[in-house]
Amino acid sequence: MKIRFYSYFYPPCIGGGEVILQHQAEELARRGHEVHVHTTPFTNLNLSEQVAAGDTVEGGVAVHRRRSFALPFHNPFEQDAVTPAFLRDVRSDADLLVCMGYPSLHLDLLTARARLTGTPLVVQNYVTAAFLGEILAGEGGRNKRVRAAYWKAWTRRALGRARMVIADSPAAGAALTEQLGLGNVRVHIGMAVDPAEFDAVTPAARAAVRARLGLGADRIVLAPSRLSHQKGADLLVRAMAPLLTGAAGAGWRLVIPGAVNEPDFAAEVRALAAPLGDRVVFGPVARAELVALFREADVVCLPSRGETVGGVVFEGMYSGALAVVSDAVEAARDDYVCHERNGLLVPTEDVDALRAAVARGMTEDLERVRAAGRRMVEMRFTWTRSVDRLWALYEEALRA
Repeated sequence: MKIRFYSYFYPPCIGGGEVILQHQAEELARRGHEVHVHTTPFTNLNLSEQVAAGDTVEGGVAVHRRRSFALPFHNPFEQDAVTPAFLRDVRSDADLLVCMGYPSLHLDLLTARARLTGTPLVVQNYVTAAFLGEILAGEGGRNKRVRAAYWKAWTRRALGRARMVIADSPAAGAALTEQLGLGNVRVHIGMAVDPAEFDAVTPAARAAVRARLGLGADRIVLAPSRLSHQKGADLLVRAMAPLLTGAAGAGWRLVIPGAVNEPDFAAEVRALAAPLGDRVVFGPVARAELVALFREADVVCLPSRGETVGGVVFEGMYSGALAVVSDAVEAARDDYVCHERNGLLVPTEDVDALRAAVARGMTEDLERVRAAGRRMVEMRFTWTRSVDRLWALYEEALRA
């Protein structure tokens, strides 16, 4: 089958949606499908860096990067780039069209293509229930009101015309159904883990990343997400400051190795951490080093202010770490984290609760909880199992 994905971003741009798309595309290609990804050359989410435009084959996937232009003004439609070449690419022959996210240019063009040719269109969505509510409320100025009207009058119609809209969390699926009145919504938690990647980490690789970051033999609390306000690294630094300076913190480090998405926020986090000296260690690190850090971590923490899945939690669980997760991570709250059984959930932006949960990971024997987290990932959230579930949804859309 010929499958075409359309997405503003694709690796080497790194974000949750980009990682999901790459693994899904490559796994489908391994299964014998002809897979194409149509994208921009941008390599970061703020559109400041890019690779050359052109056509390549990466991991068995045909990747088409078209020259793109960042809009020079704030855009109420959430359209981050103008990509005229998609006008041509949308016409390419396909058995299934997949729109990743809700970029209006992609969705509008693909909706028109699907209506003209009858080619099935699936929309894979990574907006949270909370953010959808914020969009539709339209509060906060003219642009927000324009965006709300656009979603209610136009985006709702486009989504309703797709064969299927795949939400990334139960809460997001319920919001799309209830707030937009869609009857074509399914839920698929897209993120997963490649067991081979983690199992291949050698003791030498683990020792090397420890040496490069100056970690010695200290135990690690790992905050592996990008440095952005959404991910909440500031909350974790504030929560752990008393722990790292107290008796319980002897022999422990907080490691924040993620790439910087928001320089001002990153500077704020570094300023918060400065009084703690080398008890807090920053990156960035390469992917291989990050995987080695997962294998070294005792606690993996995601204090997010809001997201659908939180894929780093799966990676921490598979590595045997205790997962401490904000309940603003919708899929964790509603699906895969059972509090006290396979991880710890804490209320979002509650620094005291976050401190107490991390302290438990530093002082208590929670091996039963850690082992249950790993078993859950092995059973449900490897890429093979994840794409099995995704393919069943694609087949349902093709039959519709």
